[in-house]
Amino acid sequence: MRGLRAVFSDYVEAARAFSQPARLLVVSVFLVWVARGIQGVLFNLYLVEAGHQAPFVGRALAMTGAGIALAALPAGLFAERWGRRRCLMLGLAAEGIGLLLRALVTDPGAILALSFLGGAGQSLYQIAALPFLTEHSGSRERTHLFSVVFSAALLAGVVGSAVGGFLPAALLSLPDAVRPGSLGAYRGVLVLGGLVAFSASLPLLRLRGLQEASAEQQRAVQPPGSGRLLVPIAFNFLLVGCGAGLVVPFMNLYFKDRFACSAAQIGAYFSIASIVTAVAGLAAPLVARRFGTLRTAVAFELLSLPFLVTMGAESRLAVAVGAFWLRAMLMQAGTPLLQTFVMEALPPGLRARSSSVNNLVWNLGWAASAGGAGALIARWGYALPFYLTAALYATASITFYLSFRRFPRGGGEPRIGEVAMSLGAQEVH
Repeated sequence: MRGLRAVFSDYVEAARAFSQPARLLVVSVFLVWVARGIQGVLFNLYLVEAGHQAPFVGRALAMTGAGIALAALPAGLFAERWGRRRCLMLGLAAEGIGLLLRALVTDPGAILALSFLGGAGQSLYQIAALPFLTEHSGSRERTHLFSVVFSAALLAGVVGSAVGGFLPAALLSLPDAVRPGSLGAYRGVLVLGGLVAFSASLPLLRLRGLQEASAEQQRAVQPPGSGRLLVPIAFNFLLVGCGAGLVVPFMNLYFKDRFACSAAQIGAYFSIASIVTAVAGLAAPLVARRFGTLRTAVAFELLSLPFLVTMGAESRLAVAVGAFWLRAMLMQAGTPLLQTFVMEALPPGLRARSSSVNNLVWNLGWAASAGGAGALIARWGYALPFYLTAALYATASITFYLSFRRFPRGGGEPRIGEVAMSLGAQEVH
């Protein structure tokens, strides 16, 4: 109880310092992830009900991924030149249009094009969000803010998944006179999801007139040679993306094939994993305050690896489920800490660029490894992908720590960008 009170008191103190732009973005993130949760549950079912076969479903999902990846680099430039808020608004508009219109059509070409548009909008939003949060927070509350955003997204995804699972069943249980068919029920709820995605822009509309530093101002305080920092950061994201692609897309099949779990069981395991991860993410800043942001993020990732290996070797369901929850909790709870460290380690002019490069290489790594993982599983089973992922994660963690271990310990220190502003164009060591 004392530990919970400490976490709560720490968050209350930090939350009082959250700026209005940061608070409004938290609301926006929650809404957009509710929409994504609804889409994640129903979109595939909608396509099948509309008469499309599994190969087309795969192509539609691939087009969303292509939109995310191909828009990554332009999104960084847009965020630098147009401002973070405008990029966020454009991303929400594109994603909302894509989600809404593709729920109203059944033509294959239109569905693929709108899936690409939705993915591009998602990329614009994600890449602008981290620099926006960094520049509207102080070093005292920044780690807490990133953790709140991370946990809000996870919990919103659970809410969206629940809505996506419940509402179609509720519509199909209506009296005959007003009851839609399965296609109509899925379509109606997907349209609702698209409208929720649009509504995520409403909080940001309250920030009309917000002043942001121009691209020229950001470059003026960029220390010479700081661009080299992008390389080890991107390498870390590439390795993690490769590792994630080997196992994450196949987690549901892992439980189904190895343990004969039902869809309801798998859904429950995933929901609980999201909830415990959200709670752990909220607690992570308290640990980081004592041990430093970088050390804590790397430690969480390394501590998750034994549970990843356990999942590959385990034949008992209870142990595998426990390892699944602990792996998710430790690996993902360090994510907001890593995001905070990266944003603080970079001057303002490189933040959006780093987000775009990281987004691109992570998705490329994910796509490449996911494409080969099916063949690995078919030939050697599920164990090998889990072991390879553990090796990739370990390499990513260790190389990232070695690259940045001499940086100031996270917590109360000013970020490098703030130091650079006070030193002009002098290089910061």
